[in-house]
Amino acid sequence: MPERKPCAILSETNSNIIKNLVVLSNKQERFQKFFMDITQDTNTVYLFLFGVSILASFIDSIAGGGGLLTTPSMLLVGINPLTVLGTNKFQSSFSTFTSSRNYFVNGYLTDVNKNRYFILSFVGSSAGTLMVSRLSDEILRTLIPILLISVAIFFIINRQVKTDLSNYIVLLTPLIFLIGFYDGFFGPGTGSFFVMLFLVFKNQTLLESTATSKLLNFASNFAAFIIFAIQGYVIWELGLIMAVGGISGAYLGSKSAIKVGDKLIRPILVVVSILLSLRILTS
Repeated sequence: MPERKPCAILSETNSNIIKNLVVLSNKQERFQKFFMDITQDTNTVYLFLFGVSILASFIDSIAGGGGLLTTPSMLLVGINPLTVLGTNKFQSSFSTFTSSRNYFVNGYLTDVNKNRYFILSFVGSSAGTLMVSRLSDEILRTLIPILLISVAIFFIINRQVKTDLSNYIVLLTPLIFLIGFYDGFFGPGTGSFFVMLFLVFKNQTLLESTATSKLLNFASNFAAFIIFAIQGYVIWELGLIMAVGGISGAYLGSKSAIKVGDKLIRPILVVVSILLSLRILTS
């Protein structure tokens, strides 16, 4: 068999690379055309976002991070960014309320200071929402992935969640306000941050921390929604459709968390934290 010349081998390799690039390009064009076709039909868009809201709320009711799915999905179909934030806060208010109620009825919303924390989160979110169109979020975009990865590492390494910062409980009040502010200003990961707070500052169980986080997340969502609604950044019809999906997902998610407990919450919290970090780093 005659020996092939290096030039011939190189030429063949380049040819294969070009063919693969052409195939990938064609697939990308078909993918883009698919979503362009979807976005031309309002009913299809609403059905798509209804499905997304169910999945997002299921995850959010357990570990937070539902905005990781709803926000990019709404942007994907061509909705204005501020309207995405406003409509998302509207539908999220329903799902976080559903989760909070479910945890309360089942006896996991036990913190005696929950009403004070609710007000702190509400006020913080109001301030954040009012400033969202005025301040740069570059600093937040740098810090958020670091914080989220820290959450993931915390749950991977510390299986028994023994970290105790209860001696620094004085920090809890300003931190709740700041996380509420963050939710009004930006949003993704708020539930995970609240869970972390109550685990390490108040030594709550994972289920109790999740329950408290949903109440505070409802406060921050509702506050942001009110302000966005006043400013005209809510698509009411879409918001109501997604709210129906969100209520369903939140009910199923919180029920699953209560039934299965830490075995379900811990891995989802880790995965959500990592996905949020990757999403923010690549945005």
